[in-house]
Amino acid sequence: MFDGKARILIFSSSYLPVVGGVQTVAHSLAKQLILNGHEVRVATNRYPVSLPASETIDGVPVDRLLLLRPQTGQLRRRRPDLFLASLYFYPQSYWRLRNILREFRPNVINIHFADQQVSLVLKLRREFDFRLVVSLHGHDVERAVNGHTTGNSRDNPRAPKRVLSQLRAILAQADAVTAVSGNLLHKATKVEPTISNKSYVINNGIDPTRFEDKKSYQHPRPYILGLGRFVPNKGFDLLIQAFAECDREDKPDLIIAGTGEQRDILKAQVERLGLTGKIHFFGEASPGEVVQLLNGCLVVAVPSRSETFGIVALEGLAAGKPVLATRTGGLEEFLRQFEKENGTHATWQSNRKVILVDATVQGMADGLKQVCAISRNGSTLADNHHLPEKYTWTHVARSYERVLLGQRQQTGN
Repeated sequence: MFDGKARILIFSSSYLPVVGGVQTVAHSLAKQLILNGHEVRVATNRYPVSLPASETIDGVPVDRLLLLRPQTGQLRRRRPDLFLASLYFYPQSYWRLRNILREFRPNVINIHFADQQVSLVLKLRREFDFRLVVSLHGHDVERAVNGHTTGNSRDNPRAPKRVLSQLRAILAQADAVTAVSGNLLHKATKVEPTISNKSYVINNGIDPTRFEDKKSYQHPRPYILGLGRFVPNKGFDLLIQAFAECDREDKPDLIIAGTGEQRDILKAQVERLGLTGKIHFFGEASPGEVVQLLNGCLVVAVPSRSETFGIVALEGLAAGKPVLATRTGGLEEFLRQFEKENGTHATWQSNRKVILVDATVQGMADGLKQVCAISRNGSTLADNHHLPEKYTWTHVARSYERVLLGQRQQTGN
């Protein structure tokens, strides 16, 4: 559709300095597209509200809007303040976004994590001519399929239906759809079958230069590393219970880095199991600290109950560490593909890169026992494998670029 450079508006549900997978993808993509000569602007939700309405981050112009929409559920939850605020801020955000489109005149709008921005974009599409690309990341589809939302869905039983309706609407109107895994795309196609001939799988990526830092986190004992948000689907409770059942006195420690709604629950679980001296909570780690934690660990454990891709697993592999992960969704899909691209399915004793187990306490315990046995024997688990170029942000951004500009052959993924 575009032979030259384009004006691209990335409309993400959240953005830096908020830390997370969607935020990292949107920012990395924006920076790479600018390097490729495109004019890029980011629109996002103004959360927390203390963030400035407009700023430039790493050369990327960012506009933040209060994406509140009036909903009767706000009244049922006894939040008339939120309802009244929505009556004011929703039209204000609409007119501000309209002015951004009139000024910037984007050739393409790329929505990341379709959420509260959906109604605004669909409304403005009646007035402005732009190519619409929807990029799916996981929970944006999972909550529609499984009936779970990010808010108080129990107080607002119509929320899942509304979420499903909005997702169907934006997918149907999209000129192209991307998803981080084939597993996620399959679920999205069930939501809106018409996307089958305009959809593409684009895996997440990393910046390999981050891993040029070889400094390791200093811990007095060898350790296994868990890393991520403390939410149920990440399965850290499974990992903790499995660690308790790995009953070797000389087993490595377990360090869990991250934060989230289950933090206190997980800490209480560790205390109840009497593992305070063996399981350590690092807290939220900066990108640099993540690399150092990875460099210092024996193995990376990814105990997810559900996962649409698995960026932590990719980072572990980029750091040259084996990954113990669960057989679930896009995580299994990605890791099996990685092993296929990197040679034979060796055993742990010959430095296998990946071991997949069931997403259960028993499955994780079986995997940890293998790790503990090798650690006790003094064997190394490090593996200086080659990270395929397809998982670097240069390649990932180029894949997005072809879809955004309409240059990619439709393959009916």
